[in-house]
Amino acid sequence: MNHLLFIYEKYKDLLIKPCFRKCRVDNQFLIVINDRLEIFYLTDTAKEMIKTISDSIKVDDLFKIFQEEYEVDAITLKSDIIDFLKDMQWKGIICLNYLENSEVQ
Repeated sequence: MNHLLFIYEKYKDLLIKPCFRKCRVDNQFLIVINDRLEIFYLTDTAKEMIKTISDSIKVDDLFKIFQEEYEVDAITLKSDIIDFLKDMQWKGIICLNYLENSEVQ
């Protein structure tokens, strides 16, 4: 198992929650404002991912949705999702939380 799969295994049961202050679609961009009042312009795939997690979703569920929607190799998609999550966390747009044992499916 390479390091990417190890990292993904640690992330897959985490719950992704949006933690931004406000967002809106403006033509091809999704404009997001975090709690520090920083503004980010997201395009295409990042915009779709943010829309998908708007109601909170597990990392593995996000993977399954995008695997069905796009023709991409599983390792590449897992890598892209991990990179996306780290970037969005750093920007204060999403939060990752552990689920309680009773919530894990």
